[in-house]
Amino acid sequence: MSVLDEWTDRIASEHSDTDTQGPDPTGDAVLRAMSDARSVDDFDMRHLRYFLTVVRAGTVSAAAQELRISQPSLSQQIRRLEQRVGAALFIRSSRGVELTTGGRAFLREIQGIPSQLRSAIAAAAPAPQTWPVGVCGGVPAEVLIEVQNALSGSRPDGSRETGGKLRMRSVDAADQGELLRHGEIAFGIVRLPIPMPNVVRAVVRDEPLGLVMAREHPLAAHPELSWKDLARQRLLWYEEGCAPGFAETVPAHLAQLGWNSVLHPVNQDQHALFLHALQTTADLVALRPHHAVEREPHLVWRPLPTSRPPRERLAVIAAGDCRTARLLQKVAAERGWAFVAD
Repeated sequence: MSVLDEWTDRIASEHSDTDTQGPDPTGDAVLRAMSDARSVDDFDMRHLRYFLTVVRAGTVSAAAQELRISQPSLSQQIRRLEQRVGAALFIRSSRGVELTTGGRAFLREIQGIPSQLRSAIAAAAPAPQTWPVGVCGGVPAEVLIEVQNALSGSRPDGSRETGGKLRMRSVDAADQGELLRHGEIAFGIVRLPIPMPNVVRAVVRDEPLGLVMAREHPLAAHPELSWKDLARQRLLWYEEGCAPGFAETVPAHLAQLGWNSVLHPVNQDQHALFLHALQTTADLVALRPHHAVEREPHLVWRPLPTSRPPRERLAVIAAGDCRTARLLQKVAAERGWAFVAD
């Protein structure tokens, strides 16, 4: 149990023993916490973030790039942390870094501190008036509006007020888990499945995917298509690293059905590039729900030749250990969204 956990538990115990008075500021628990805090007065919280980033990245150079600082500066900060701890935390080699025995012990004890500190600040601070929301590429405007209407005015304690707003911004699905953990976004919008631990999911849309092609495409004249028709067609798909989980499972599903598609990666965040690729490449098709292209005059939609097509599931996600998770569960129940917890 961490010092912060221990202090919180003791304070909670003191609360349970009295109905009208808060914890005695001179109580043993507070005095002990004050003593513990004095022992780490000179500890820089940035060093925890640097340490955790190096652990996750596996190399100092990759961590420095992610942190947007120079590699020599990061190496110096890690050495200062090791001096403060009094032990080597990493074994350096040409292949990267590995944790020492002491480093593994340090990681085990400190990895929850940023989340605990964020939770403590959130508990003490007024509820935010604006929720930052990360949105993956290609989410229809009507889904954004639905999420806006559902969450607008919500506060972490579950109450509502008319002044609340969502601030939506484009964030790659692969980056949203990290931003949720650090509190940089309150919610995310992604395609499922996605390999992201410790998050809860509320499914806003669940629709079958069909084939999309240019109106001039040779197959556009066919109201129905077969797998044989698609054998020589390439599939316009996500670039590597985009839509993790979804981008792997859908082609695998199609292969099981009989279409081993050759993938043609395109930046699908840019609708103009999506249209251009379909209109200028004769053997190229894409996948979309029907409603996504029914108002697009240059494209046609055809169902896949199966009764069990792959589906697009768009979901709102939140960090599983935060109040936003409980809020999302409440909103999902109100809206009839399927709610999934890890």
